[in-house]
Amino acid sequence: MVSAARGLPSDLKATRPLWEIRTGSHQYSIPTIDRGRIYVGVNDALLDRKGVRRTGGGVLMCLDQATGKTLWRFVSPRYFEGVKDPYHFNQWKCGFCSEPVVDGERVYVVGGRGEILCLDRNGQADGNAGPFKDELAYMQAAAGTKLRATDGDIVWRYNLLTELDVVPHDVCGSTLLLHGNHLYACTSNGVDGSHRKVPRPDAPSLIVLDKRTGKLLARDDEKIGRRLLHGQWSSPSLGVVNGKTLIFFGGGDGILYAFEAFEGGGRKGEVAILKKAWSCDCNPTDYRFRDGKPVPYSRWNRKSPEGPSEIIGTPVFYEGRVYVALGQSPLHGRGNGCLSCIDAATGKIVWASRLVRRSLSTVAIADGILYIADFSGNLHAFDCRTGEKYWVHEMGSGAWSASPFVADGKVYASTESKILWVLAAGREKRVLARTRLKTMAITPTATDGVLYLPTQKRLTAYPGKIRIPGGTNPLPVQPERE
Repeated sequence: MVSAARGLPSDLKATRPLWEIRTGSHQYSIPTIDRGRIYVGVNDALLDRKGVRRTGGGVLMCLDQATGKTLWRFVSPRYFEGVKDPYHFNQWKCGFCSEPVVDGERVYVVGGRGEILCLDRNGQADGNAGPFKDELAYMQAAAGTKLRATDGDIVWRYNLLTELDVVPHDVCGSTLLLHGNHLYACTSNGVDGSHRKVPRPDAPSLIVLDKRTGKLLARDDEKIGRRLLHGQWSSPSLGVVNGKTLIFFGGGDGILYAFEAFEGGGRKGEVAILKKAWSCDCNPTDYRFRDGKPVPYSRWNRKSPEGPSEIIGTPVFYEGRVYVALGQSPLHGRGNGCLSCIDAATGKIVWASRLVRRSLSTVAIADGILYIADFSGNLHAFDCRTGEKYWVHEMGSGAWSASPFVADGKVYASTESKILWVLAAGREKRVLARTRLKTMAITPTATDGVLYLPTQKRLTAYPGKIRIPGGTNPLPVQPERE
């Protein structure tokens, strides 16, 4: 959520884009930039690949950073079994909701069908890498269709449904964590379509795969599903505490877990169990119980501002502490939340603020100041060490599709009412710009003096004072620009 990029624009209305492309009808993936390429997940609403039909599934796009030109596309058709009991996911045409992770010649991503994918960075342009060779069958291509250089290339895939018997809920929307040769993944295990039962309460919530082969190496055994409130969408993160590497995971039970990093070992052929270092309930006691009785969890058909919440944003490790907020699906409405600062060595709460209402946001920390947006429409700034509130900005409507992004002394934050706010980073509140978009913005990213802003339908490159090599001249903009 923080970038060292400099010279970024504030007023996008007065900034002519370098380029802009249409992506789809729904888009929730933060773009990943690596060595002149951009990787971003969308849905298949604009898919025009001959021999491959649109299904409401996802597309992972690989773009040229300087021009926005598509280099290759990986098509992941919708999994129709996912909308049948007890499954209740992959039905909203959200496509890929996972931020791609690039490592050398490999791209790792969580697919909307409930799988973890390892793709070739070059797609089919350098041939069909193995061991997976059935891309045409995977794409559900028509008979006679042949692979093209512009198609994606699967190296291996791991199916969470068939291998672990998990039941994802709504979307598989977390991002992978890469540490050495190990991939940490949230399984997205959740409730069924009735929203009253967890079909697989003992299924793992966090697993470890070998990045080279996709083999399952380790899993948690905390049985988070027995305490699950709704679903699990938080992404794992990592920190080194007193010389020991810990993996932080926000559970769908509202508890933050710290596990010792998997170092290998164990009996041959057996799946290891991750060792828990500590756990911390981020829900204040009165959120869970009142007068000795459980407080009901808010639901889409029984909205309530009270009750416990899960963790959706990614835990952020910073200077020996972990920061995370409570939140729920936007469909559940506004309600009580809590931002917690936790000692990464002990798991004890250092400070907590109920000023932050329900939030899907990951915090951004820059120069000791923490920024977070909530679904009540507030952008907060805190002293990350003490919890002192510096300021709050009322954005006018809820924030749930994007987290605050900090770069070049600016804080970029957006809302469901399609407003992008740009404020000065610092202890004093100062609004720099307000831009109305045509669709909601997703969390942006920046590098080489260019701000890359994804919305639900487009991806736009906005230049600042510094331009990327080969992209100094603004390119023609497609019609109906946000």
